[in-house]
Amino acid sequence: MRGYTVLAALIALVMLLSGCGGKDESTVTVFLMGQNGAPDGMAEQLKEKLEASLGQDLKVEFNVSSIYNNQKLLLEYAGAMNDLIILPKQDMLDYGKQGSNVPLDDYFNKSDYAEGVFEGGVERKSGDEQTELKQETHLYGIPVSDLKLFKDAGYTPEGLFVTIPASAGNVERSVQVIHAMMN
Repeated sequence: MRGYTVLAALIALVMLLSGCGGKDESTVTVFLMGQNGAPDGMAEQLKEKLEASLGQDLKVEFNVSSIYNNQKLLLEYAGAMNDLIILPKQDMLDYGKQGSNVPLDDYFNKSDYAEGVFEGGVERKSGDEQTELKQETHLYGIPVSDLKLFKDAGYTPEGLFVTIPASAGNVERSVQVIHAMMN
């Protein structure tokens, strides 16, 4: 019970701190947490290649967790500071069912990324203008192993996906970064 209290306090603290300061509108923040962590120096290598591809209009900031930690991932979702999250498939499925990921069908061909298609929660307005969570099948994640950026970096672990959290500041910018990861 004490653990849940501490976790709740940490989430509240992250949410409070996330309201402080401001995020540059031209910066897309990417959080990366692999099942086995990520190699040292990976963030800087990915950032340099992405920014070269995106040009002056968009900047990319990578936050990489060197170890896998469920509580850290929860805090990253709750903190609402990331525009893209790269995470293991099972976590994507779990958070997706709760409505935490943006459907990507309007931006990518879901038949090209069948591994990222699953039933997840989508907020829909009901008749009385209240919002309810409906389970719908959509494309919610793109496998990292299909992205040129990660192939070129030599980092393509199976079962790792890039997804857009529902709290992303600007979905269009996030999609633009995923497209840059593909080319």
